Amino acid sequence: MKKLFLSTFAFISLSFFLACSAYAQDITKERGYVEFTNLDAEYGEPKVMVNLNKTMLGFVSKLNTSDPQTSEIISKLKAVRVNIYDIAGNDRPALDLIAKVSKEIQAKNWMPIISVNEDDEKVRIFTKVTDDIMDGLVVMVVENSHDGEAVFINIVGEIDPEQLNAVTDSLNIDVDLR
Repeated sequence: MKKLFLSTFAFISLSFFLACSAYAQDITKERGYVEFTNLDAEYGEPKVMVNLNKTMLGFVSKLNTSDPQTSEIISKLKAVRVNIYDIAGNDRPALDLIAKVSKEIQAKNWMPIISVNEDDEKVRIFTKVTDDIMDGLVVMVVENSHDGEAVFINIVGEIDPEQLNAVTDSLNIDVDLR
């Protein structure tokens, strides 16, 4: 009985792992997906890293039973990726990444919706809209100060702009797009 349980558990675990791995490979083909270069070599590991695929978002939407509307919104997403780095006054690699990604995604018809160019802060927010449906959002922020940060966010899937803050609040991601 014990061997049967362990074998069944191992099979289920392997199936889950393979399903997640297969999904992870497919997400790069989604219209709303954007590849960010890894900045670990310049800044070390991100101080915040979120990488939720469709499977994990499904779990989150089911756990959020107190707000069915937010659960439904989350269930339409395919991925949420967040990397936040401490840059401590060394903003050049992060600014270079913002410039590179901005150029690449504009060439793929992403629409810039917010651009801020302050001395100590750069912000770029883009959206990918197909057939009047927002299916991707990219937020890139570099705040260059003594304890500055570089923030890179990509939300993939059907996004209702009016309800975006409900999603980010539910996932404890402080974007504050109000």
